[in-house]
Amino acid sequence: MKPKRCFLLKFPTILSVCLLIAVSLLVANTAADDIGGGTGYFQISSSPSGATVSFDDSYAGTTPVTIPVSSTGTPDHTIRVEKSGYEPWEETHYGNPFEGETIHINANLVYIEPTTPIGGGKGYYSITSSPSGATVYFDGTYKGTTPVTVTVPSTGTPGHTVSISLSGYQTWSNSYSGNPAEGETIYVSAYLQPVQSYGSIYVDSSPSQATATLDGANSQTTPCTFHDVYPGSHTVRVTKSGYQTWSSSVSVSAGRTTAVSASLSQVSPGTGSIYAISTPQGAAVYVDGRYYGTAPQIAGSLSIGYHQVRLSLSGFQDWTGSIYVEDGKTTTVSQTLSVSPTSSPTSAPGTGSISISSQPAGAEVYIDNIYYGITPVTVPSVAAGSRVVKLQMAGYTPWQATVQVNSGQVTPVEATLQPQPTTAPTQAGLGIPVVLLSLAFLAFASIKRR
Repeated sequence: MKPKRCFLLKFPTILSVCLLIAVSLLVANTAADDIGGGTGYFQISSSPSGATVSFDDSYAGTTPVTIPVSSTGTPDHTIRVEKSGYEPWEETHYGNPFEGETIHINANLVYIEPTTPIGGGKGYYSITSSPSGATVYFDGTYKGTTPVTVTVPSTGTPGHTVSISLSGYQTWSNSYSGNPAEGETIYVSAYLQPVQSYGSIYVDSSPSQATATLDGANSQTTPCTFHDVYPGSHTVRVTKSGYQTWSSSVSVSAGRTTAVSASLSQVSPGTGSIYAISTPQGAAVYVDGRYYGTAPQIAGSLSIGYHQVRLSLSGFQDWTGSIYVEDGKTTTVSQTLSVSPTSSPTSAPGTGSISISSQPAGAEVYIDNIYYGITPVTVPSVAAGSRVVKLQMAGYTPWQATVQVNSGQVTPVEATLQPQPTTAPTQAGLGIPVVLLSLAFLAFASIKRR
């Protein structure tokens, strides 16, 4: 019986050793995930601002505040926002920001109405909006989001102002004299108007009844108006049988209508035209060695037959081709220029350049949804102003940013592409179960031998 008691004492000891080793491997694996991890950020704001922020039960400052966290650390965070006179706000956020990413969190604090109104009885303002969910300020004090009911003393200071705002809509405000009687409810309904985010282009031509085409896609018969046009630069092309094609670059502003008037010239008998388009725009157009302007451009009154066309843009390789011109017709030549590997691109007056690189390289580059090549690439002659740069690459999440292009300057853009997530288990995730099974097998074998 004595050897049997010794076996019973050693068996728990073996299991304890297995558990200790497994826990050590788990801690080491978790620590390995944290080592070398990047830093992301939580940016916490509140309405109203100036509220105290607790992040994972630790004081983090007052709103607005930015809190750095490890992108590979513990993924769950508790955020609490407090301000005197308002109900506490708390939220549990699951997940961490990626390296360099900022997660924005805004706490809408709810005002605590006084329990005893000054001056006697209470009246009410019932405030709604269409659409709902708008922010309400009553006498300059935040009261929540619509629909909301505001309590006021019926014998207090008369006269009140209501201001209602919602992203993408114009701010609505109104003033009200007096106070509601005791128990009375004053109903306030605000119909919010969307902010104008588009413009229009009105196109007229001489002669009329010509075909107007916007950006090579949407066509109408003149006189006509193109509605819901994004602000920025657009190309209008006007064509009519027996007349030379007319085109122009048009700038559109939000909430405004830009007027365009096209004066068409008749095509001379026995001649035709060439309409040259380049990507990027702005290439110099030469036909038979004669300069006609920058693309998109019309070269008219050309004799019937073949003509030598050359498109030239600083920083890009010249394109040349032999184009046949037909009697009374306009032949379109559209070419995407290749970046010159030996020259440094420069920009035309009133434009700038965008130098784009990515990690990894080889991503497709789009500026304002127009393709410009593969990274790394420098795109010259980009119209000054706000431009949207988008990168796409197979196996990676699309990347997009809005950049400001300044005239005569090069704007650098560096993008780090993130691999698209996969659901396949990793070797690290399988390591601990395999080790535990191995240890359990060794322990069982030891017991059998004893």
